[in-house]
Amino acid sequence: MKMCRLASVAVVLSLSAFAWGQVQFLGRVLHPRFPEAADKLPANTGVAENYFAPDRPGDPAEIMALTNVRCFASVDGPGIEAMAARTWEMAPSGWYRMTGNAGRTTMLFTGPSVFMQPTVFTNIFTKPGETIDRKVVPNFDYAVLFMGAWDDKAATDYYQMFTATGTSVTQVGFRLASDGVDGEGPGSQTLLVSVHRQGPGTPDTWPQVGPAIPVPNVDCGGPKNYDWVAAWNSGEVPTEPGKVYAVHITAEKKGNGCQAFWRPNETKTNDCYRIGSKGQTGWVGRNLCMVIGTDNSGLVVPYNKRVQKEYVDFAGFARKWSQTYVAQGRSLAGAVLYTATSGIQPGIARQRAAVRLREGGPDGRVVGIEKIAIGNGIHTGDASWGVYGVACSPGEVPLEPGKTYAIEFESIENYESLHGYVNIKGMVSDDRPGFNPYKKAAPDTYEKGTAYKNGMDDAGFDLDMQIIEYQHEAGDWDKAVDPVNLLPNGDMEAGDLDEQSPDTGQARGWKTFAVDAGTVFQYLADPPEKKSRILRVIGGGVTGKTVDGGFVQKVADLKRLDTYRLSGKVRCSWPVELDHYCQVGYDPTGQDADPKASTIVWKSLPGAHSIWARYESGPIRPVKDSISVWLRGYTKDAKGYPFRADFDDFELKRVCTEVRGAPAADASR
Repeated sequence: MKMCRLASVAVVLSLSAFAWGQVQFLGRVLHPRFPEAADKLPANTGVAENYFAPDRPGDPAEIMALTNVRCFASVDGPGIEAMAARTWEMAPSGWYRMTGNAGRTTMLFTGPSVFMQPTVFTNIFTKPGETIDRKVVPNFDYAVLFMGAWDDKAATDYYQMFTATGTSVTQVGFRLASDGVDGEGPGSQTLLVSVHRQGPGTPDTWPQVGPAIPVPNVDCGGPKNYDWVAAWNSGEVPTEPGKVYAVHITAEKKGNGCQAFWRPNETKTNDCYRIGSKGQTGWVGRNLCMVIGTDNSGLVVPYNKRVQKEYVDFAGFARKWSQTYVAQGRSLAGAVLYTATSGIQPGIARQRAAVRLREGGPDGRVVGIEKIAIGNGIHTGDASWGVYGVACSPGEVPLEPGKTYAIEFESIENYESLHGYVNIKGMVSDDRPGFNPYKKAAPDTYEKGTAYKNGMDDAGFDLDMQIIEYQHEAGDWDKAVDPVNLLPNGDMEAGDLDEQSPDTGQARGWKTFAVDAGTVFQYLADPPEKKSRILRVIGGGVTGKTVDGGFVQKVADLKRLDTYRLSGKVRCSWPVELDHYCQVGYDPTGQDADPKASTIVWKSLPGAHSIWARYESGPIRPVKDSISVWLRGYTKDAKGYPFRADFDDFELKRVCTEVRGAPAADASR
């Protein structure tokens, strides 16, 4: 397949390798308001829910929907533009919906300026017509989202303790009951957020780890209940998993204070230390309304949006912009670039950019494949702003930690996509492809790189962006499965074995089926070594009968949202031909009574006789909660050479949708 190539007048895509078909991704981004409420999260069944039914039950009070989260989904390979959404505020809040092409897909959920730790799902295998309903729960080190009580007096300093699970802090988000200046009024102030490592004494004496990040223009109180966020690049605030730290919030102007939402904490776990001239100074037995994210899920963020303020200064209109940075991971997972488009162009949701990584700088060699980012944001009819976003599957864009790269965004809009557009003011498109990214909000800078306009000019500033990478090697991740074999007795070692009469043996968990009454079934130790037990279908010249039958097993308690892979070994005394073959099948409905059912997906093998051949299925999604596994032998020759079809070492394993190095997902969450 040809790589997507950009020219001044056209973009040509080779589509021959794509299997086109539509799928729908939808769901919600949610989080318990405090750890004890985790069991209130709805089950993740993967079956599409009618979110807009009049009688749909409301969310439990202990669950908070996360809104304004950026959502992107990208199908493997070049030439397919990403899908995009943003979780919305209206009921059902936290809801997202994306539709696009079927195939192996990677999904990215990120802020970066709201409560959202970057969350990536890999190996989402879909077929045309499917709807995948996925609940998303970010993996914070600390998360208390309770706003039912607050400090009744202003404090100059809050220190919230937490135990790290990752190797560096990448985000702290918080909500306040009052900005400390004028509450519900128009005034605001800048707060500083820092992280401190536990030491002797009280937290105000603990050593600071990494830089403090300003949160400008904090303005809250009453109905102005906003998210406030500070962030760091991975490695800037190093932490040791299992060790205790404290997040410090204080006013930039000495002596000023603020009032935090908090929750009583009788166990004193992750206690809060408060300093205030009016009111208590010391440990308060409270948990602050706060989220703390670390690089604990197999991802790193080498280039982050560190200062929350959005859409401040334009970088300038151009067809292509690049930003150099130093990689920390092994391959690109995704990128989000803050940008706006011309008022005489279609809205940002119809804007796209080719995303490439180049070695060394803006004129370096392209690494990996080119992806197509999609716009997502606001369109008023004569102005449009938001972000470009894209997700990559592990290994699509390989990286070397410590090496400098330039991430490049180039508009792929053209005469066909721009010509004839008229905005609400009657202004006609000038047919010029391009976009206008934003600079990082002061005082955020990235000292190890810089922005380039049109790949040539050092702009002298940095682009407002978040870059996310996979921390670990990605080799063959599309085949990655959990280590647990979900198929009971798949190795055939358990059961009642009669070496003198293998026809009477019975392997545990497997039952026989016969389409042809002459089929004979055996459970035996594989001769001559007899080191492994096998299942066998036998006939032909051995019994003088034709054969069509085998063994079946139903595997229950699976998850509709997950996909699975079936594998095993097959050996037959004949290679595949019209008169002789063996088959492996699976039925995603889980039925195990009808070997002629149209729902069974069969594969005939082997390619060479009397040699063990490996069978591996593609990804299987259960229709409900079970899959049945079918092992079958067939011959219509009742005479001649003996017919034997043997089966051993079968496994059914869940396909990994996590990132390598991340904790295993709980699909019921």
